[in-house]
Amino acid sequence: MTNLHLANARIWTADPDQPTASSMTIRGGRIVALDTAPTDEPVIDCQGDVITPGLIDSHMHLLLGGASLETLDLSIARSRDEFEALLADAHASLPPDTWLLGHGWSQDNWPGNAMPDLEWLRGAEDRPVVCWRTDWHAALVNAPVLHECRLPDDDTLEQEGGRQMRFSDGRPNGLLLEAAAWNHLQPKIPKPSPARSREHLLAAQRHAHALGLTAVRSMEYTRDILDVFEPMRDNLTLRCSLVLLDRELPLDLDWVDGFTQDEVLSISGCKTFIDGTIGSRSARMIDAWDDRPGDHGMLVELALAGRLEEWLDSVHASGLDAAAHAIGDAAVRIAIDLHERAGDGRLTIEHGEILHPDDLDRVDGAWFSMQPLHRADDGRGAVAAMGTTRAAWLAPFRSLQRAGARFAFGSDWPIVSCDPILGLRSAVTGKTIDGEAFHCEQAIDVETAILAYTSNAAACCRLEGCGMLGPGGFGDCVRWTGDPMRVGCGGEHPTPHLTICSGVVVYDARTRTE
Repeated sequence: MTNLHLANARIWTADPDQPTASSMTIRGGRIVALDTAPTDEPVIDCQGDVITPGLIDSHMHLLLGGASLETLDLSIARSRDEFEALLADAHASLPPDTWLLGHGWSQDNWPGNAMPDLEWLRGAEDRPVVCWRTDWHAALVNAPVLHECRLPDDDTLEQEGGRQMRFSDGRPNGLLLEAAAWNHLQPKIPKPSPARSREHLLAAQRHAHALGLTAVRSMEYTRDILDVFEPMRDNLTLRCSLVLLDRELPLDLDWVDGFTQDEVLSISGCKTFIDGTIGSRSARMIDAWDDRPGDHGMLVELALAGRLEEWLDSVHASGLDAAAHAIGDAAVRIAIDLHERAGDGRLTIEHGEILHPDDLDRVDGAWFSMQPLHRADDGRGAVAAMGTTRAAWLAPFRSLQRAGARFAFGSDWPIVSCDPILGLRSAVTGKTIDGEAFHCEQAIDVETAILAYTSNAAACCRLEGCGMLGPGGFGDCVRWTGDPMRVGCGGEHPTPHLTICSGVVVYDARTRTE
């Protein structure tokens, strides 16, 4: 930790008692004063630039994001031809006996919105191929991988909360949804060594700092926390509030009491999945999907087994917060039920994408950990998927705000980009990622959106001392090129000039010191 004085700045503090300042002094990693002269601290003349608290991503998968930086990015494919060309190039570049792993494809990215099938993977020949849809709730695999998985032909997958999609003649078409992908495919995919995963963690940290992030709430498995995060504790400058993804009952949480919780690394909660996603049509809906008559989506895991209340009570008995993935309106209703049951305990509704209007008067005081870029992505096909009336209730930020819900924003990276400026723009303009207006009456003002990435995010993620600039808080801040308070005004895209954690510059755009 170092001492630092930031001078000649336009500081937005996120503190309603002192919302602005022109200078800030950091000593020993903590803010000691605003609007005072430096003593012997090194001075940075900010030349009138805007400074905000370090931004916080309230829901991401840090290790998965780091790994994704070196896997095939299919998000740029805008047609089947482009998809197959990207795959063929990757195949040609890999050594033999290596699996080809890709991510990021979406049927909404190409004309016709056709779901891909294993015929799209023929350019990889006999190499095992796994291409995750952008939501990571569906995977496209080829024949060698299907042979490796040996999926059951009866209704076992449906009972598990999964599905294997098929051609019209009954043959598997290579698309695996939910438990079919997670329970049967995922264990077959070669895993990186702990040492390689530690490299992924550092790559993810550099990537986050370059985007102005100083803290995250990351969803991780126990084995990775102990094998990757804990050994790298002294190398972390990105504050990590970890939420456990292990969710089989009975929960194994005895080890948490012995885990050192400090300013950089802590465990704050446990997560469960109630349903799937919109893009994979596995989100659980009260009424069937418009483009899949009779299909209401899926309940998964403990929700399917009817054991969510048991899970909730177990999490709270261990002193941790509960986090529930809920996207379809039926799943969000179940999550609100859990919020009401939680009482003095906390349950955060993760994503909360489709709200039934009958549930709006039940959200007062509930935490919604949401991702504006999910709205911007799913809004493109929302009317086709669920009809005009229900599409209006896709991530209804303004309605939730008026009803008293509490927001924390994030990205779900690597599902979408973890650039918070892209998220801010989506939240305040209401536009899709294609730039089309989508129920812009649900957009919120920029200060509300930035609070969801700063002080509100800190409260949701149990990150004390973060999200606000004032005496006693951590010296975590961002000096911007451009003004994030003007996101949504024209084409301005502010970028971090400096990212500072505990008074230490962890990213400098001039030298790209990351």
